[in-house]
Amino acid sequence: MRSRRWGTPMPKLPGPLSYGAMILGAVREGESKAEKRPIIFCGQAESIEPLRSRLVEGAPEGTRAVELYAMRRLQPDDRKDLSRAEVVVYGGTVVSGLDDATRADLRVVARSGRPKLVLLEALELPNPAVTHASRVRGIDPDDVLGFERGDFPHERAMRELAKRTDKSATWLAAQLPAFRPYVVDALIEDAARRNAKYAALIFIPGTDLPVLTATQMRLVLRIGAAYGQEISPDRALELLSVLGAAFGLRALAGSVVGAVPVAGWALQAAIAYSGTKALGRAAVEYFEHGAVADVSRLRAFAEGVKAEVEQRLAARR
Repeated sequence: MRSRRWGTPMPKLPGPLSYGAMILGAVREGESKAEKRPIIFCGQAESIEPLRSRLVEGAPEGTRAVELYAMRRLQPDDRKDLSRAEVVVYGGTVVSGLDDATRADLRVVARSGRPKLVLLEALELPNPAVTHASRVRGIDPDDVLGFERGDFPHERAMRELAKRTDKSATWLAAQLPAFRPYVVDALIEDAARRNAKYAALIFIPGTDLPVLTATQMRLVLRIGAAYGQEISPDRALELLSVLGAAFGLRALAGSVVGAVPVAGWALQAAIAYSGTKALGRAAVEYFEHGAVADVSRLRAFAEGVKAEVEQRLAARR
């Protein structure tokens, strides 16, 4: 079979055994990269306690996933201990401007070299101190979350914290059940965006299949790790059956390019994005209930996307 656009032979797609090998390879890769870094809280206790207490709801007693450190003004040497963190969460209180002591604290946090989330409590917003905090060297505007006293933004803080986790994300999710949904959502969104980018960049229809599949496999395995599930060869085969439900979307993505040479790239990326998100939801259902409970929903989702794309194709012909 040859590509309609390029006239080159279509690549031979991997068979079930090849996909199984990719799964096990993804498992080994995940194990080699996984870390166990805690979320470290520092600064003023009253500003960070709402987030800390929400994080540890339902967590096992004595978990090392969350640490309180230096509930005081920070010293330059504190950056060494803060560098152990997956994410450093700093809490402070501001009035009308950023005081020198808080500015010095933020410099220490920035020098830790770790992802950070700065929680600044103010009497009312907007407050110039929040803007000034984002101008401290090493602190980005997205790192600063200002809030009014008595109105802590629990949901936003949990989402922002999850977005900053990386190699310890699945361990933190397994240790902190209240944090797990936010981590899983961040994992799914990241994988979906990656696959959308891959689908848009790869020009030969069909060649994206192994790349998209590998990303989706890693996603499912990371979701499993977030639920504290160990992956055995038997479980890997079960996961393969879950992944198979999304293959129709990628096949459709490959056909779109030949039918719509220009708009096809955007549609292919959209299909890869939607298919990966649907797969992530199926994986969550799998690990939540111990069975592939969402496969029928995933297939229905795929049919819906297919019908929508076919309508767009018909409108462009």
